Amino acid sequence: MPYIPVGLKNLLIIMALIGLAQLALPRIGIDSFFMYLFYPDSPWFRPWQLFTHIFCHGSISHFLFNGIALFSFGAIVEMRLGTQRFLMLFFLSALGAVALHFGNIAWQLYSQVATIMPNHTIPGMSVPYGPMVGASGAVYGVMVAFAMLYPNESLLFLFIPYPIKAKYLVSAMIGLDLLLAVGQIEGDIVAHYAHLGGALVGLLFTFLWKRRLFI
Repeated sequence: MPYIPVGLKNLLIIMALIGLAQLALPRIGIDSFFMYLFYPDSPWFRPWQLFTHIFCHGSISHFLFNGIALFSFGAIVEMRLGTQRFLMLFFLSALGAVALHFGNIAWQLYSQVATIMPNHTIPGMSVPYGPMVGASGAVYGVMVAFAMLYPNESLLFLFIPYPIKAKYLVSAMIGLDLLLAVGQIEGDIVAHYAHLGGALVGLLFTFLWKRRLFI
């Protein structure tokens, strides 16, 4: 690939800069939690977290997976959709991830059966939950768009030595997230509903774009 499309390039730059800030700020006594996304009833919630959390990550492996996946799928998707639509896809998928993740928290909170990683608790309730970080929901939206636009494109995935068609690989990843989301395995701190929310928005966005129902 002779160049990285401008939208993808800027997303990766922002992701890298905020990743460096996560490492640097604690060294000067500033907690980077103010960039993470807390549930709206939390005393730590701030509106800007709806944007900043997308570019924060919980670990180096989390950062690398999202960065590599975004680069791998995003360049081709941006060249197909154009920069404006690609950025719309990315951020709308991120918001879709937030919506479904928060919806799941709300359901867990008010049904009193939450098993989300502890961080803080609502007074009078025994339901702990923690902040949301990462571009995974947005990346899932981009991956779904790729699979819809190029369903028969063969891909190599991690340690699997054989190429898999995009439509099967992405479908399998979403299916696994659905099983893990419903199963609620103890100790699993991955926001599977966020992945599903991003994938759903990516599906809807690409479906509408392919039918030219919006510019």
